[in-house]
Amino acid sequence: MSPTENATLFAPTAPTAPLRRRFWNVPNSLTISRMVLALAVYALIEWHAYGGALVVFVIAATTDALDGYFARLLKQESPLGRQLDPLIDKVIVAGCYIYLATIPGTGVLPWMVTAIVVRELLIQGLRSLLEGKGQAFGARAAGKLKTVVQCFSISAVLLVLWLDASSPPALAWVRDILTWLAVALTIYSGLVYLNVAMPSLRNESSH
Repeated sequence: MSPTENATLFAPTAPTAPLRRRFWNVPNSLTISRMVLALAVYALIEWHAYGGALVVFVIAATTDALDGYFARLLKQESPLGRQLDPLIDKVIVAGCYIYLATIPGTGVLPWMVTAIVVRELLIQGLRSLLEGKGQAFGARAAGKLKTVVQCFSISAVLLVLWLDASSPPALAWVRDILTWLAVALTIYSGLVYLNVAMPSLRNESSH
């Protein structure tokens, strides 16, 4: 063996570059699929196919629970996922409420939709700001509960629309209670997030 070959054989191996996190992992794929399902829900509401819209919306809500579960199970949590998941949740929820507010008799009022959309935009902006600075700004219990109640509210509205005249009066009461509760939790959870973000915002303004 020549000296050159010997030196090459025993030369220290350069450390391999760390593997980049793949975007198309399981949780991110489920999150993106929820965006596609959201578009399907909007189209079905527009076509007055409320039964189909209800089924697709429930599937979309199920993927919301699954993507967080798989992110923890497979250790595929990431700053991108922490922003993308709630962002798409807000898109489907706010979009559904906007569509439903245009239909008479749903119990969804314009001011309710305004409160929901403003809150979601504000908190998503805060999340992007803080995550961009390397500060984790994940979901809080109040935010998770808000999302669950919003999903039940939208499902109840779609169910009443689907059943139409055969819908029992008590179901309309349940629908309205869930909608008002969803709005109340939306506002409350927004205040919780603002309180959590306030120290970071004060530090930011002092620099």
